[in-house]
Amino acid sequence: MNYIADVLKKDNPSFEDYINCFEQVKADGSVAVIKFDGEREANHYTVFIAFPTESTRTTLRIDHDDLKEAMTIVLEQYLSVQE
Repeated sequence: MNYIADVLKKDNPSFEDYINCFEQVKADGSVAVIKFDGEREANHYTVFIAFPTESTRTTLRIDHDDLKEAMTIVLEQYLSVQE
């Protein structure tokens, strides 16, 4: 989790930084999805994290026009439910 927190503290994380964060989410046993939706008029990006079926945590989801912002928001939510 420290890696994700460190990336989110950066002024301008790269997409590679974000992908490495989602690799950490995967390594923790959760599922991360980044969707590009060309049919929508707004909020073209959906980012969500789903937890294992035995978890009581709900899926974290954000729809947004800015991909990096969407990734930041969902990763911040992920960190908050890990505590």
